[in-house]
Amino acid sequence: MLRGTRIRRVLLMLDTCYSSHGGDEFTAAAITSMTRKWGDTHGSGLAVITSAQSSEQAATGAFPRLLRDAVGSLTTAGTTPAVLPLDSIVRAMNADSDKPGHQTIGYSVAGLTGEVPPFLPNPRHRPSMTRVDLAFQHASEFEVHEERRDTELRNRFLVRAMGGNSSGTGGWWFAGRHTALLDITAWLHHPDPARPLQVVTGNPGSGKTAVLGLIAALTDPQRRGTVPVHSLGLPAAVVPALTSVDVAIYAQSLTTHHVLAGIATAARFRADTPVQLLEELVDRDAPLTVLIDALDEAADPDDLTRHLLRPLLDHAAGKIRLLVGTRDFLLDRLGHRRDTAIDLDADRYADLQALTTYTATCLLEASPNSPYRKEKPERLRAVAEAVAAAASPSFLVARITSATLAARDRTVDPQDSGWRRALPRLPGEAMHRDLETRFSKKAKKVRDLLRPLAFAEGQGLPWEDIWAAVASRAAGITYTDDDLLWLRKHAGSYVVEATEDGCSTYRLYHQALADYLRKGVDAAALHGAIAEVLASRVARRLDGRLDWTRAHPYTLRHLATHAALAGRIDALLTDTDYLVHAEPDALLPALHQTTTDTGALTAAVYRCTSHIHRHLSPSRRRQVLAADAARFRASRLQQDLSASLTWRPRWATGQQAASTLLTAFTEHVSDVMAVACTHLDGRAVAVTADEEAVRVWDLATGTGAGTELITLSDQMGWVSAMACTVLAGRPHVVTAGSDGVARVWDIATGDEITAFIKHTGWVNDVACTHLEGRAVAVTADEEAARVWDLATGTELTTFTGHTGRVRAVACTHLSGHPVAVTTSDDNTARVWDLATGTELTTFTSHTGWVKAVACTHLDDRLIAVTTDDDTARAWDLATGTELTTFTGHTGWIYSVACTHLNARPVAVTVANDNTARVWDLATGTELTAFTEHIRSVMAVACTNLDGRPVVVTASGNIARVWQLPIEITRLTAAAGHSAAVLAGASGVLEGLSVVVTAGEDATARVWDLSTGTELTTFTKHTGWVNAVACTHLDGRPVAVTAGRDEFVRVWDLATGTELTTMHTGSVNAVACTHLGGRAIAVTTGTDAARLWDVATGTELTQLTTFSLYAGMDNAVTCTRLEGRPVAVITNGDAAQVWDLATGTKLATFTHKSRVRAVACTHLDGRAIAVTTDNDTVARIWDLATGTELTKLTKGVRAVACTHLDDRPIAVTVGYYATRAWDLATGDEVAVFDFQQVGTVATGPTGELILALGWDVIVFHHVASH
Repeated sequence: MLRGTRIRRVLLMLDTCYSSHGGDEFTAAAITSMTRKWGDTHGSGLAVITSAQSSEQAATGAFPRLLRDAVGSLTTAGTTPAVLPLDSIVRAMNADSDKPGHQTIGYSVAGLTGEVPPFLPNPRHRPSMTRVDLAFQHASEFEVHEERRDTELRNRFLVRAMGGNSSGTGGWWFAGRHTALLDITAWLHHPDPARPLQVVTGNPGSGKTAVLGLIAALTDPQRRGTVPVHSLGLPAAVVPALTSVDVAIYAQSLTTHHVLAGIATAARFRADTPVQLLEELVDRDAPLTVLIDALDEAADPDDLTRHLLRPLLDHAAGKIRLLVGTRDFLLDRLGHRRDTAIDLDADRYADLQALTTYTATCLLEASPNSPYRKEKPERLRAVAEAVAAAASPSFLVARITSATLAARDRTVDPQDSGWRRALPRLPGEAMHRDLETRFSKKAKKVRDLLRPLAFAEGQGLPWEDIWAAVASRAAGITYTDDDLLWLRKHAGSYVVEATEDGCSTYRLYHQALADYLRKGVDAAALHGAIAEVLASRVARRLDGRLDWTRAHPYTLRHLATHAALAGRIDALLTDTDYLVHAEPDALLPALHQTTTDTGALTAAVYRCTSHIHRHLSPSRRRQVLAADAARFRASRLQQDLSASLTWRPRWATGQQAASTLLTAFTEHVSDVMAVACTHLDGRAVAVTADEEAVRVWDLATGTGAGTELITLSDQMGWVSAMACTVLAGRPHVVTAGSDGVARVWDIATGDEITAFIKHTGWVNDVACTHLEGRAVAVTADEEAARVWDLATGTELTTFTGHTGRVRAVACTHLSGHPVAVTTSDDNTARVWDLATGTELTTFTSHTGWVKAVACTHLDDRLIAVTTDDDTARAWDLATGTELTTFTGHTGWIYSVACTHLNARPVAVTVANDNTARVWDLATGTELTAFTEHIRSVMAVACTNLDGRPVVVTASGNIARVWQLPIEITRLTAAAGHSAAVLAGASGVLEGLSVVVTAGEDATARVWDLSTGTELTTFTKHTGWVNAVACTHLDGRPVAVTAGRDEFVRVWDLATGTELTTMHTGSVNAVACTHLGGRAIAVTTGTDAARLWDVATGTELTQLTTFSLYAGMDNAVTCTRLEGRPVAVITNGDAAQVWDLATGTKLATFTHKSRVRAVACTHLDGRAIAVTTDNDTVARIWDLATGTELTKLTKGVRAVACTHLDDRPIAVTVGYYATRAWDLATGDEVAVFDFQQVGTVATGPTGELILALGWDVIVFHHVASH
C-alpha cells in the first residue's frame, strides 16, 4: 500500500469481526518491511486500532460511535493538549458504558522512531492560549522546557494574575498592588550588580503568584497584548519593559535539575551542572533575568536554594538576576531578610484597597447569577470591605469567601455583627465554609472528588479513567465522569487544568487548598487507592500480563511514588515489565522503601548500574537489567526480563554485583579525591570534591545531578582533603589541597567564611574538633600540622616533630583532653596535646609511609587505626600498644574511616586495589569488601542514614553509597575472578563449549559456556594474565596464556595441567593456528612478535620488532588466506599481514592513530580483517588485496568476529557501549550498554562473551519470530 510513497506515519482502523487477528498479522508483517525500508526518520510509526479481539464479533456501528464519543469527551483530554493520545482514546472507548460487553477495542504500534505520531488533533485545543515560538521549533533539546514554561505561564501565572475563573478564560480581576509592582519594575529596569536577587514573599494566599504572574505576562512578547493595562488602572511606572524577564519558571514539584535546565534553555544553551551554567553565562553582554515562583513548593526547596540559586547569585558576577516568589522560611537560605524583601503582608505592600476592589469584583463575577449584580454600590462596597478586612492580607481567602456569597440567592447585611465575626480568615476555614454553604449535603461529595488532587504528584492527576476511580476507591462511594463534570460546573474554580507528557492533568488552584483536604486523611490509604487505580488501568496483553507500553504517562512517572508512600512498593516490583518502563528518577528513591527480601533483591539489581540504564530507552534498559539479574543470580527476574530479548544473558559471574550499593553519584567531571559526611536540616548528606567543584548530595534520595556548593577557580587548585564541622550552629566544611590554602565554607549558603594561608605546601589532610569551646581545624602539610581557630582564622599552634611530609590527621579526646593523631612519610604516627602542642607518644612499628588515620573507641579504650602500604594497624592511644593488624588489601591503602556495625566498632579502609574493606576492630577479621569499584578508591567517609550505618567511597569520577549491615546475603557465585578480566577465548572440550578468561588476579579460568560452571583454574602465573588463546595439540584441547610475568604457558583444558612454557618478555596478546600439522602460537610483546611451537615451547622465528610506542599496546589474530596460515599484527598506527610459513609481510593496513585491536572472519568467501583505532573507527580490510572495504563507527578498544545465521558479525567495544555489526551491510544490529568493558570474545555457536570489570557475562542470540 505504501510502496513507492514517502509516507512514514500510518494510523489504520479496522472495524470488522475478529479484526484484532488481522491487525496483529498486519502489524507483524509490517515490522520487518518497515525496519528495512523506512529507515530511522524521526516520528515514523504504524498504529493499528481494531474494533474487536480475535475471538470477538463487532457490533454494527459501535466502533464509530465509541470513537466519536471518545474524541469528544473531556475525560480523554481537556483544552490544553494539541493532540489526542491514541492510548487515551482506546481507554476511553473501552471504558464507555455504551460499549457492547462482548467487544474489546484493541491497539498496537510498530516501527516507532520516537513518540507515537500525532494522528488525531484535539478538537478542544485553543491555539490562542498556546504559545508557539517558531524560532525554537528545530531546537528539539529545548522543546520540553519551552512547553513546560508555556504551560506554567498559561495554567499557573495567568490564572492567578487574572484572579477569576480557574481555567483562565474569564476576565481580569487583578486589582491594585501598585507599590509592589513599582518596586519590582524598578528592580527590573535598573540592574544593580550588588542586588542580583529580589524576593517577593508573604503568607499563603497573599497573592505572590498573582503579582509575579502579571509581571510574567507583561514582559512576555506573546502575552503583553492580552493584558488590559488601561482597564486595570496600571500606571506606566508599574509596567515593566518587554523581555525585561527572560524566563518565568513555576517551581512547584520541580527538581533542582529541572530548574537548572529551564534556566539554561532560556539562555539557549545546555548545562547539566551549575558550574557549566556559570561558565556559559560569563560571555553574556547583559544579565539573564529569571523569575522563579513557588520556590517553597519545589520538589526540594532546600536543595534548589542552596545548591543552585545561591551559587548562581554568589558566583555569576552579575550575569544572572533572580526574581523569586517564596514563603518566608527560605529567606535566610537565600541570604535575604524579610525587611529587604517585597513582603506582600507588610504594611507597605498589603494594599487593603486592592483587596477590597478584588473582593468586589469576585462578588460580581464569581457567579453569573450573583445577587450582588443588582445590589446598590454602597452596600456592595460595604460587603467587600468586611470580607477584605477579615481575609487580609489573603487574596485567596477573599476569593473563596466572595465566591460563596456570590452563589447565594440573597445578599448579606454588612452591618450584621454576627456575620462579620464569623467571616473566615484562613484558606482552609474559607474553603470549609464555602463547601458547607454552597453545597450543604453535597459538600462531602465535593471533598471526595477534590481530595485525589491534593495527593497527586507532578503537574496533577489525569482525568480519563483515573480521577473518578481514585475518588471512588478512597471514599468507598461510586463516582463517575458525570460527577466530575458536575464538579467542574459547580466547583470548577477550585481546579486548574495543566499538561504533563502531552496529557491533560488537573490540580487544585492553590497549595493551601491541598493542605485543607489532606487534614485528617490517612495519607497511606489515599496513596494506596491511587496506586491501585493506576495499576488497574494498565491494559493487558494476550498472555494476561500488564502491557506497560500502553500505560498512562502519569502511571509510568508517578506510580512508584504512590506505591512507596502506601507501603506497597514490593508488590509492584514483582512485575518485571514495570521495571523496564517506569521512569527511573521516580522509581529509584522509592526502592529505599522495600521491606521484603525479594523486593530488596530486585532493588539491588535495579540500582546496580542505574547510572547507565536510567538514561536508556525501555528496550535497552531491559537488556542491562537482565544482565544485572544474571550477575545477582536472580533467576526468575533474569528469565522474565530476557523473554523478549534477541540477545539474552545466559549466565554471568557476580563478583562486582553488590546488594549493598544504595546509589552512585556519577555527575563529577573528574576524579573525586575527597569525601566527607554531615547533616543538613536533618538530612544525611555527602560532600565530595573534584577538580572543578565541591558538591553536596542527599544520601536518602540519591537522585538528580550533583549540586555544586562551591565552584573552584583555577587559583584554588585541587581539593584533596575535607572535613565537616558545626560552627555557630550551622554545618560547615573545611576544604584543602594543592594550593596550600584551607578554606571554611558554610554548607547552607556556599559562602566562604575564612581561609588559612600559612601552609608551606600542599595540604594533605584536615580534621575538625573543639578546643576550650572553640571550633578548630587541624591541617597537615609538608612537614607540620597546624591548629586553626575556625571562627577567626587564627593559627593557634604548630606540631613540628615529624621528619617527613605529614600525610593525615585525626582528632579525638584522650582522658578528657583534646588530642590530634598525625601520620607521616617518616613511618610514624604521633599523638599531640591540642591545647599545649606537646607530643604525647609515637607509634613506630610501621614499615612504610603512614598515609591515613582514624580514631574510635573499642571496649572503653581509645584507639587509632593507621595505614601503611597495604596494611592497617590498630593502636591503644593511652599506652601506645599495637593491638592488631589488618591484612587483605593488595595495594596501597589511601584512607580509613570508623563507624559501628551492630554495636561493634569497625574500620573501613580503601586502597588502590579497587576495593573498600570492612574490618572488625576487636578481632581483626575482614567482615566484607566492596569490590565493585573499577578504579583505585581514594577516599572514604561514614555516617548514618535512617539509623543505619552507610559508607561513602570515591573511585574515579564516581562516589558510591554502601549500606551496612548487609541486609540480604550476597547472592553471587563463589567462583570468579578477583580482579579485572583482561582476555577471553573460546574452545571445545569433549564436545562441550568452553570459554577461558584471564585477568589481573594472575589466573586463567575455564568455564562451561552453557552453564557458567567453573571447570578449572590455571594459577601458576605471578602477574597479570592479559592474553589467552585456544587450540588443539595432538588432538587435545589446550589453552595458551601469557602476561606480565614473562612466561607463555600451555595448559591441558581437560586436566588443568601445565604442559609447557615459553620464555619471553612481557606479552600483550597471543593467537594460535596450525602450520604444517603443528600447533603454533604467535605472541606480541613490548619488543617483538614471535612464532612458537606449542608442543615444544621452541621459538620458531621473530616476525617483526616493535618500537617503544608500538610495543606498549599491540594485538594479534590468526586466520587462513587462500589456504595459508597468516597472522594480522597491529604495529603502532598500522596492522600488518604476515605469512607464517615464510615469515613474509604480505600487506599493511594504515590508520591515522594507534591500532588497538584486530579480528578476522570471512565475507562472501573473502578473508577480511576488522581493526579498531584510537579515532573510534573500525575498518574492514580485504586481506588478499589490502583494500579498505568500509568503516564502522563507534569502535575503539576491542573487536571480535562471529557468524549469526551464516552472516558475518563484528563486535566492537567502545567506552560506553559494545555494538554488533552486520559486516555484509554495515548495519548496527545490536547495542550492549555496558561501560568499561575490558574485552570481548565469541563462542563456537555465536555466543558473545563480555568482560565487565571482574565479571564475565555471556549472551546468546535467539532468532526473532
